[in-house]
Amino acid sequence: MGRQRVHRRPIERSIADANRLAGVDGEPTSRVALRQWGEPGLPEVLFWPGLGSTGAYFAAVAGALPGLAVAADPPGFGGSAPLEPCTFEHLVEVARATVSERRCTAMVGHSLGGWVALGVGCDPPEGLRAIVLIDGGYLAARDLVSVGLPVLSGRAEMVAFMQANELRFPDWGTAVRELAKMFPAELNPAFEAYVHEVMVEVDGEIREASTPERQADSMLVLLSADVLALGAVLKVPTLLVASGQPENSRPVREKAWQDFVAASPLVELHVEDEWAHNPALQFPEATGNLIGAWLRAHI
Repeated sequence: MGRQRVHRRPIERSIADANRLAGVDGEPTSRVALRQWGEPGLPEVLFWPGLGSTGAYFAAVAGALPGLAVAADPPGFGGSAPLEPCTFEHLVEVARATVSERRCTAMVGHSLGGWVALGVGCDPPEGLRAIVLIDGGYLAARDLVSVGLPVLSGRAEMVAFMQANELRFPDWGTAVRELAKMFPAELNPAFEAYVHEVMVEVDGEIREASTPERQADSMLVLLSADVLALGAVLKVPTLLVASGQPENSRPVREKAWQDFVAASPLVELHVEDEWAHNPALQFPEATGNLIGAWLRAHI
């Protein structure tokens, strides 16, 4: 299967604006690499992926959305340089500036990207009318601990956790097959292209492209995000797509998403009992249709 060709365009002024808004002096410290699907000139929807992912994560769902789909490589991943300093506020301002630059009418965030989209939705740029959180943005730090992430134990333990769980495979074919089982995901050209973006060959072994240290730091920036407080000050309609699987962590997650929904009348909850954490890979057509239909009604 061939690699999928996508258009990418680095946005430099967005990062300059973000640095200014976040109080960072000097030259821009980063840039956000973007790719897009659809016809230029249409209203744009910004996609922000989760931990270790790039904009390629959304390739299989982008066509079902209204307008032009624009997906970011988050700072420090894919084609985007890391932020210095990397804080939750700084990350949100980068995303907010990108929304403003591209004049996006909606933003969709998955997992870690859901927290970023939540922050943007609390102070939306002019023209942003809605956000979608795909199984992210609603869990507090204590909830993350309850589902197995040691985010309150310090950086050293978080790095050790990421190192212990780092994915490694003997070759590309094995990496594609095993990751498809793990997510789970459909085996198709878009998924293979995604694997080739988030993994890298090192010393004859296929490993994650992002280091355990960078992944740990990206998780730790969420500690300052009070999700219920942020939810209470949301300013745009918000769809939370919650996944019912895995069953063993559902009680913690379900309480968290119910508390989050109760924090704001602008939040609409959609629960899919059979979906796991990566519905854009597991059920791309259904995910795209669900989000596309909701956005058409709100933008």
